[in-house]
Amino acid sequence: MQEDREINTDKEKTIIPYITVNDYFRRMSKGYLLLFIVLPLIYIFLIILNYVIIYNVTSENIRYDAETTLLEYSVELDDFLYPALSAMESMSYNVEDLFRTDSGNEDIEKYLIRESEALDNTSDIVSNGIYGYIHGEYLDGYQWVPDKDFVPFDRPWYKEALKNEGRVTYVEPYVDSMTGNKVMTISKLLSDGESVICIDIRMNEIQEITESLVKQEDNTGFVIVMDEEGAVIAHSDPEEVGKNYLLSDAEPGHTLAEKLLLQWEQVFSVNDDIVYSRKLGGGWYMLSVTGKRKMYSRLFYTLINTVVIGILGTLIILYVLSMITRKRMEIRNYIIDLKSASSIYLCMYKVDLDDDHFVEISCKSPLISSLVGGRRSDARKLMAEIINIRIDERNKKDMLEFSDLETLKDRLTKTDTIALEFMNAEMVWKRARFTVAERNTDGGIKSVLFMVEDIDEEKKSRDRLLYLSETDSLTGINNRGSGESKVKNHILNGDGGMFMLLDVDKFKNINDTYGHDIGDKVLIAIAGCLKKSFRSNDVVMRLGGDEFAAFALSVFSRSGGELMIRRFLNQIEEIRIEEMKGKGINISMGVAFYRPDDSFTFEELYKRADRCTYESKINPGSRVTYYDNMEGI
Repeated sequence: MQEDREINTDKEKTIIPYITVNDYFRRMSKGYLLLFIVLPLIYIFLIILNYVIIYNVTSENIRYDAETTLLEYSVELDDFLYPALSAMESMSYNVEDLFRTDSGNEDIEKYLIRESEALDNTSDIVSNGIYGYIHGEYLDGYQWVPDKDFVPFDRPWYKEALKNEGRVTYVEPYVDSMTGNKVMTISKLLSDGESVICIDIRMNEIQEITESLVKQEDNTGFVIVMDEEGAVIAHSDPEEVGKNYLLSDAEPGHTLAEKLLLQWEQVFSVNDDIVYSRKLGGGWYMLSVTGKRKMYSRLFYTLINTVVIGILGTLIILYVLSMITRKRMEIRNYIIDLKSASSIYLCMYKVDLDDDHFVEISCKSPLISSLVGGRRSDARKLMAEIINIRIDERNKKDMLEFSDLETLKDRLTKTDTIALEFMNAEMVWKRARFTVAERNTDGGIKSVLFMVEDIDEEKKSRDRLLYLSETDSLTGINNRGSGESKVKNHILNGDGGMFMLLDVDKFKNINDTYGHDIGDKVLIAIAGCLKKSFRSNDVVMRLGGDEFAAFALSVFSRSGGELMIRRFLNQIEEIRIEEMKGKGINISMGVAFYRPDDSFTFEELYKRADRCTYESKINPGSRVTYYDNMEGI
């Protein structure tokens, strides 16, 4: 339909035809009409395609960011907590030894004080030393005296340790009443079922690690470390630390805890946030919470730009897609580079347990790289070949068992990571670690990361601490705890021998007459005689005060031990302490034997030797009495 429209001017009157939309399309050629329809449809299709691609890429980038954060934190947290956990296991073992030797709380407290001082010199994360509730009494390595209303068995560290029945327990952070610092307690119930030993670690470094993970330019969320009860251990927002999300109805914290701890979800959404979680050691969980708003804003601006550009939108979309693809590859490369460039790991491989093949992520050892070459299959055989070539002979068996991929799934059932320390062919200490990388839909393990790191300095430092904990500080020989433990192990393994117990006659008079410094010289000299008289594989120890003991392996009779005893007595006779002006040293000795067919305990062996020592004291001079016939020499 056509209508006429009039336009009046001062000069003339012009008639312009009015064209409707229907007339416009009717007059267009079919080719132009098709182009007019198709181009918008193509453009709309490209916009939708662009939206879908950007959404998927952005979502995947968020997932990569979250996984990177989780991996970084788990590595840093393991390295941070390892010294404290190692110290806890060592201390609890030594206190158990003191239990077995019927040591009183006074001896145990001295041990806690000594080890607390050692921890102060070797660790910068331990606070308040070692303390605990031992045999109904509160003992403190710093000799802190609590208030009168302080009830040890009402403290969280004691209650939680009882609940966990001998497993290492992580107690919720609290403000320490002695120092005012925010600390977290690691505690453990001992074998008597009522004694608990504890170490406090400072929380400020855990909080700093947590906060540092979100100080990145592109970050849009936050990080939470939560225990299995819902308590917040660390948070990128320090104000949230100490809250219990599971008990509180506050949003969104309560929803986070509920989905993680009650519904067992690992990846979920809460409001406008995406949450990724990972289980850490000690019953802790880490959550990486990422906001969706920035993702949506990216999509919105991309669509606006696409519409504004119009016809050139297709080219821009292709350009944007290429940039996004490049960004995606950069993020992937960043994660790989982050893992491989880490100063911790010398080599890192991803091992597919189902297909029995591996992918080298990084390797700083040219020799290992040359051994591996381009092989990507038969991972089991390849790992065995490398172990046989590159591992010290003494550690090959353990490493072959550790790297057995057939049993790896079973060993990783209840944990996400396992590790083993070993010595390589160059006699350098390393640590191998398997960490779960992917799981199947049924929760089974699909692939793992195999990593090797250099721990030579760390191992030597720990060995030094172990040496200090097992060695008598005055004489340099085994202390009572480590010495008796070694003798007991020999007995349990069926390695019998001769057990000798001795003390110095009238040692108190020596101290009173010449002073304690001279008394110390006497003890050091006796320890030297023991080391000279007994073999390197025998056990010599100072029991405390002027009491010493020795255990000679495979010596089962008086005739077999007399030469060794006589050599020792000759050494004693040759001791000359200048300040004592020629006065000799006499000792009383008792000897008992544990033969291959014997089945009594170490305590019984000790009593027999002690009884003989008592008999030797009856007569003056250096004497030795054998349990077999109770006759002195």
